Amino acid sequence: MGKERSTERSEYLVLTATKQREADGAAERAGVARERLMEAAGSGAADWILERLGRPKTLVLVGPGGNGGDGLVLARRMAAAGAEVEALIAAPEERLSDLTRLMHERLVESGGRAKFMEEGIDPDRIPEGAELIVDSLFGTGMNRPLGGVYRDLVGAANASDASVVSLDLPSGLPSDSGAIIGEAVRADVTLAMEFLKPAHLLFPASSYCGDVAVVPIDYPEGALKRIDPFARVLTGSGARDLLPQRRPDGHKGTFGRLLVVAGSTGMSGAAILCCRGALCAGAGLVTLAVPESLLPIVEASLLEAVTIPLPEEDGHLAPNPLKRLAPALSRADAVAIGPGLSRGDGVKEAVASVLSSHHGPYVIDADAIAALADPDILSRIAGRAVLTPHPGELSGLIDLSTDEIDRDRVEVARRFAADNNIVLLLKGRPTVIAIPGGGLYLNPTGNTGLATGGSGDVLTGLIGGFLAGGAPLGDAALLGAYLHGLAAELYARDRSERSLTPSDLVDALPYAIREVERWS
Repeated sequence: MGKERSTERSEYLVLTATKQREADGAAERAGVARERLMEAAGSGAADWILERLGRPKTLVLVGPGGNGGDGLVLARRMAAAGAEVEALIAAPEERLSDLTRLMHERLVESGGRAKFMEEGIDPDRIPEGAELIVDSLFGTGMNRPLGGVYRDLVGAANASDASVVSLDLPSGLPSDSGAIIGEAVRADVTLAMEFLKPAHLLFPASSYCGDVAVVPIDYPEGALKRIDPFARVLTGSGARDLLPQRRPDGHKGTFGRLLVVAGSTGMSGAAILCCRGALCAGAGLVTLAVPESLLPIVEASLLEAVTIPLPEEDGHLAPNPLKRLAPALSRADAVAIGPGLSRGDGVKEAVASVLSSHHGPYVIDADAIAALADPDILSRIAGRAVLTPHPGELSGLIDLSTDEIDRDRVEVARRFAADNNIVLLLKGRPTVIAIPGGGLYLNPTGNTGLATGGSGDVLTGLIGGFLAGGAPLGDAALLGAYLHGLAAELYARDRSERSLTPSDLVDALPYAIREVERWS
């Protein structure tokens, strides 16, 4: 998603087509006519283009319904601002909705240019000369593949050299999923009208949307209170508000003590990366507990953490680490456990003992997740943990395959979090953060550079650092995911995302945090 700075929004709602209609109906009952909503949508989209793209020679492709009406308002507004604009209406006049017909009349009365699609016109020649194509053929109501002239126009827009801006949703995409059901516009920018839609965030549909920006429409205060959104999306402004405050007279104890239990032979890097992520989050004191044979490696590579050597068996945690861990567990404000631990019965037993011996918050990742297949252990951490699996790791805890989880990742995450009273951060595209009693969020930041071994260890450390600093479970998960993705984006601004390493990610984190701190 594109990042639009705003002093007003901490989050955006993600609505299905049905919920969008409910929101429009609620606004109408509150005295806001649909005509006014259409004028606001089209005018807001026009202003966005005029402010950022200037006055390009513009062709507006207009459909028969409300999305087409938005496009006609946009054409009128842009023409009034001096842009050369032509609206091409792809449906016969008698098929236009009443509001769309009204907006056509207003465009013509204002002196704007509009024409209806005629038989025999070659759709491939329609975009000739246009610098910008505005797609307002279909919005959230699409539920079947495009056909006929609409499919031809979409193909022509995709083949054109002009930039393409879609209003609300690229035509041809169903709004409520990530599915591709046929030919669809591949937009450079999608301007969502007040609310995001699932297709803006769920892959592969999201790849058709380009950069997504939200055009604000002032729905009446209170009109949305009864609307249950599909999900929410945190903004930079919202992330800023979640950052734990740092007292000017604070000290390392004030800013939190994090205990990290991580690492095994061949996986010392996971432990180091986790600690570096925690330090970037502002943890006052990070203590790293590792199998004792790893101590020389981690102490040479990580100068800022206190270390504890743990008993081991063949380079892995032995089942009885508590004797050496007990003092650190008693002092820790939070525990991060899992990165690089490896699997095995002894490791599971060690993890179970740690999870039973600390009464503060946990972030649990990677190999420690396997221990939660025991329902008794899972129940012990209810209300006190952030769990950060990828779909394969989550599959080991529930009766679903990885493919089944990916097909319905939002609902799967929602159910797991609610059933177990655990904050679930399900990694993937998009990352889903489900908070019991606090809603469900889709993370808008990140890129393919994060798809590399070690990047999840950095995320675990970030979340652990925020937990140690006093952030609530849900806030820590939201912040960690947002900043983790933002750091990857900042790195890729002048370098290739394919070259991003976890160490690069750690180096970019202070800049991501600073950007959020300065968000206005």
